[in-house]
Amino acid sequence: MPPKSDKRERLLKAARRLIHQQGFQRTTLADIAEQSGVPLGNVYYYFRTKDEIVRAVIEDRTQRFLALAEGWEQDPDPGKRLHCFLEMPVSIDRSIAAHGCPVGSLSQELSKKGDGHAELAGQTLRAQLDWVTEQFRLLGRADAELLGHQFIATLQGSSLLANTLNRPEVLIEQVERLKQWVQSFSAGEKGGKTT
Repeated sequence: MPPKSDKRERLLKAARRLIHQQGFQRTTLADIAEQSGVPLGNVYYYFRTKDEIVRAVIEDRTQRFLALAEGWEQDPDPGKRLHCFLEMPVSIDRSIAAHGCPVGSLSQELSKKGDGHAELAGQTLRAQLDWVTEQFRLLGRADAELLGHQFIATLQGSSLLANTLNRPEVLIEQVERLKQWVQSFSAGEKGGKTT
């Protein structure tokens, strides 16, 4: 079997970066080709349309998240797993402050686009929400779905504020509060407030 060309990976990496930085609508196939170093004519060999690229970007992001989650699941403590999840946005806090959450921003943009993009739009965010909710279930919480929604909503809202204000510390502060909140469940307290 011949070795896999890295052109597709280079195109995906460039597309992920550009879509995060300037949005799906403003990103062109020519932009992606230029950033990846792949000639524009070759882009069509891997992706015929921009929609195919965004679909691949979303599938890639979802698979990357699921791979991370699988690693976190090596820890038997669901609370510690949630803490690992929270390190994800912290690791890119400046990028989030500059461009928004790569998952949330794209989900929002595509859900407004219509023409069949709504289902695709939230694929990664739904995978994250399902995983977070499962961790709360494993912590013995009957209200796990509500807690999962609160967890993700707090992260997405914090990302939006950090981006709007261009202040990464807004995200960092809220992540620390979420860690304390999650710890209250792990410690067996009633928890439930992020204030």
